[in-house]
Amino acid sequence: MKFLGPHACEEALERGEVQTLRIAPSAWERCARLRAAARERGVVVHREPMDSLDRRAQGQRHQGVLGEGADLALSGMDELAERIRAKGPGALVLALDGVTDPHNFGAILRSAAGAGADGIIFPERRSAQVNETVVRASAGTAGRVPLVRVVNLSRALDELKEAGAWVYGLAAGEGSRDYLEEPFDRPTVLVLGSEGEGLHQKIRERCDGLLRIPMPGGIESLNVSAAAAVMLFRVLARRKSGGA
Repeated sequence: MKFLGPHACEEALERGEVQTLRIAPSAWERCARLRAAARERGVVVHREPMDSLDRRAQGQRHQGVLGEGADLALSGMDELAERIRAKGPGALVLALDGVTDPHNFGAILRSAAGAGADGIIFPERRSAQVNETVVRASAGTAGRVPLVRVVNLSRALDELKEAGAWVYGLAAGEGSRDYLEEPFDRPTVLVLGSEGEGLHQKIRERCDGLLRIPMPGGIESLNVSAAAAVMLFRVLARRKSGGA
């Protein structure tokens, strides 16, 4: 795994995932704290020409800082289900039903980290996977939320329901319930569909309710990452107000 940019490298360092840190001469001085933190953790630090970093980053923006190390660790369904049981009504999980754009995936990870979500589930097929682009788009926050990759998303949702979760699908203008009216007073799973097709039929059938975000401005729907942010922070606001 490559970590591109100072923020992504700093986050990965804290998680112990960086083995080598490469910094361009133009970024050397402003990264003094980052270099010190790396050396404290026994990470090898190289001063490396910018064109070499460009080649390693394969055209992606890195701001003169590139880390190399282990892939992000993934969690398992058993761990996530247990977390839901332990946290009870305060549990909040995202499930991604075919989000294929890595930039959207990364933006969703950032919003989930900001909201303190308990996990994100995504399928191993027909979905963006956790790579350098996703980590970059998350502004280095990708490792803050447990990530669970599953073979069968429908089955995973069933497992979370068995653990006590209530599953909501976000269905743009097709949802039967206004998201503003839901109390979100029980363990909650929010399912977001793909950028083009939305929720697949089998996933819709697993949902306990379909929600819509009203769009009085005449726009048909939000980008999936924007919708994720709206939903996550609505859940938090609703819970803080006691469901009022």
